[in-house]
Amino acid sequence: MEKKEILALIPARSGSKRLPGKNIKELWGKPLIAYSIDTALKSRLINRVICSTEDQEIADIALKYGAEVPFLRPEKFAQDSSGDTEVYLHALRWLKENEDYQPDIITNLRPTNPLRRLEVIDDILQTFVPRPDVDSIRTVCKSPYSVFLMRTINQEKNLIECPVNVPRVGPYNTAKNPLPETFLLSSYLDATWVKVVLEKELSLGEKMLPYILDETPIDIDTEEDWNKLITKFSSYEDYLAEKTKNSFKC
Repeated sequence: MEKKEILALIPARSGSKRLPGKNIKELWGKPLIAYSIDTALKSRLINRVICSTEDQEIADIALKYGAEVPFLRPEKFAQDSSGDTEVYLHALRWLKENEDYQPDIITNLRPTNPLRRLEVIDDILQTFVPRPDVDSIRTVCKSPYSVFLMRTINQEKNLIECPVNVPRVGPYNTAKNPLPETFLLSSYLDATWVKVVLEKELSLGEKMLPYILDETPIDIDTEEDWNKLITKFSSYEDYLAEKTKNSFKC
């Protein structure tokens, strides 16, 4: 496999509303962000690990656990409405202008998903590196419910079909015409070719390769998410032991 320069970006702003201070909240004896940093540093394929934050306290903690923090992200890119594209473009442009550094691939390890396994991270990247024909790779898991069986309620309070852009030919969910499989997006890991980010100004581009996980990751965004995690597991080692017994299946 051809060697590619891979940058792991760990975005960690300070302004979480649903779970204040979540990125540095202590989990099993370490701040939440430390788990993403540790996994990225141990990867065989990731070359640099950079934390993008506007907050000096988060920056100091990221540095303590081994990430680089060559810049502080401007406040305008650290708002509730700030998307991955803004964060990517700021980091890539800063690194090019100040260090003349441009990786081939940028990958996103959000601190809110501490339960990543190193072998999965490396397998995702190994799957992506030989695929210059796609823009990005994104982790998904199989949905337990088909979107084709779901309904929504419109402004007139009527129950209607969800607007799914798939031709409906004949009855679904029969032996002859089964329902298409549907998948849930996961925050486990995204990876994108840097030239796609810079040229299209899109964090994932337009052509995404799916990587189907065999587990449903916990993404910590609320107090409920946090309590669910610490109730189920008393340590990261407990999670790994449970995973070995094939839990968390989609």
